[in-house]
Amino acid sequence: MPGGQHKFEFVGNEPLALWIVAALLFANTALMLLLEFGRKYIVPQHSPELVDWYAGHSIAIQFILLAVLAAIFLIFRKRVRYIRQK
Repeated sequence: MPGGQHKFEFVGNEPLALWIVAALLFANTALMLLLEFGRKYIVPQHSPELVDWYAGHSIAIQFILLAVLAAIFLIFRKRVRYIRQK
């Protein structure tokens, strides 16, 4: 069927920066979800200033991490190989 799956892989090991940014992206997503639950049910009114700052900037942090992830793929594009589907 035309337009099937595309498959890419790194030649050799994945860059360490990719693993670090992916872990930060996962942790940020989990913290955002936990923060929404915590602010609604656990501590609805009185939260520390740092938590309030993070709540206001968590979406921006998420997009910055996504941009860094895209930059890593652009920087290491010579080490990515396309696998043809049969």
